[in-house]
Amino acid sequence: MEKRVDAGMLTESDSDLAAWRKLADGLIADEAGVERGRMMSSDAVKFNGKVFAFYTASGRFAGLGVRLGKDVDVFSLQLKEWEYLAPFKSKPPMMDWILIGAKDRARWGEMARLALDIMRSAARLEAARKMGKR
Repeated sequence: MEKRVDAGMLTESDSDLAAWRKLADGLIADEAGVERGRMMSSDAVKFNGKVFAFYTASGRFAGLGVRLGKDVDVFSLQLKEWEYLAPFKSKPPMMDWILIGAKDRARWGEMARLALDIMRSAARLEAARKMGKR
């Protein structure tokens, strides 16, 4: 029997890329509907065809990108190293996405699962609206 790795249990000794791979593999193995994808040429995980987390090593800020939406108070998460995703020089940051750096690597699993939970809730709400329920 293969032992699964808990995607939330990342350690300081994991390199960023190794931590991402461990996290992504754990999410795919443990969470129904999660699969690999791409986000701006980076490795990502998606749910219902939409990316909710990705890893980037390019640009000025390397780390985990998660889509938390605009309603989440990012400051209340008490992350040590984060910024809003700003992939385009001529456009403002994407306020529903944040990048989380290596100083918070031990929390990447928690943040990716939060992003997945938010995406699942949005999908349930959308399905209910389509059925005429609220």
